[in-house]
Amino acid sequence: MIRLGLHHIAMIKSLGMTGNVSATARELGLGQSAVSHRMKEAERRAGASLFRREGHSIALTQAGRRLLGAAANILSELESAEKDIEQLCRGVDTIIRIGAACYAGFGWFPGFLKSLEARHPNCTAEIVAETSEDPAALLATNSADMVLTATPVERPDIKCLKLTDDRLVAVMASGHPLTHNNVADPRDIINYTYVTHHTYPEKGREYETIFRPLNLLPKRVISAGRTQALTEILLTGEAVTILPELAIGNQARRLGLRLLPILSDPKPVAWYALFKPKSRNASMEEELMRLLQESIRK
Repeated sequence: MIRLGLHHIAMIKSLGMTGNVSATARELGLGQSAVSHRMKEAERRAGASLFRREGHSIALTQAGRRLLGAAANILSELESAEKDIEQLCRGVDTIIRIGAACYAGFGWFPGFLKSLEARHPNCTAEIVAETSEDPAALLATNSADMVLTATPVERPDIKCLKLTDDRLVAVMASGHPLTHNNVADPRDIINYTYVTHHTYPEKGREYETIFRPLNLLPKRVISAGRTQALTEILLTGEAVTILPELAIGNQARRLGLRLLPILSDPKPVAWYALFKPKSRNASMEEELMRLLQESIRK
């Protein structure tokens, strides 16, 4: 028997994000007393303490954090189902939900969507809002039907198909000292603040193919988490990063950032599409791969 309603789930998610009753009340369109009453009701129904006060903030207990993880998946799946129904009412019977690793770019998506809908009028695609350091997790939670990543995945429950090769490039502000050269030397890069999505080395990326062979490490590293935060740091002027060109190229050029090839000429980076072999859209697998390859390579 399910004891908590969607209104409890939405409140737990909001409190987990804001840590504040008044902010949650504004987000949900409730009064603060209504949120407080709902908190007590959720704890009574769950039979456990879900929240604790830390000064003026609200923190989740271990039980509350467990529900927060479930809440994110439940609300995401419900939102996706509502969108699917809306599309079905408009005559669309297949929706391809595309997710990505935290560093992936989507400059290719408008062309892909146009080609897909031209060839399959009853089919469309959308980009899922969440990204992940573990792209396969988006498939496991049914948040996406297909995920793009530059890291191959070898799992029996996931199909991994190569889409195209890419190159690693150094990215920096237009006035950065490294732009005086036509190429970026890794021995120079390490002397500047190095900004990255996360600090653990990925297979086939810059730590493995550029820094390690030269026995180098950046002297100062900032983890930015998301591409938008990463580019904001780069725009301050002194920071530099290394990314696959497809992940950052279009956005970097729009923002006026500079892209430079790497002096050591690292081996190409490959992009892959991940999906469940028995997914609801598996019958379109070959067509989707071809359209993706065409769009990404343009």
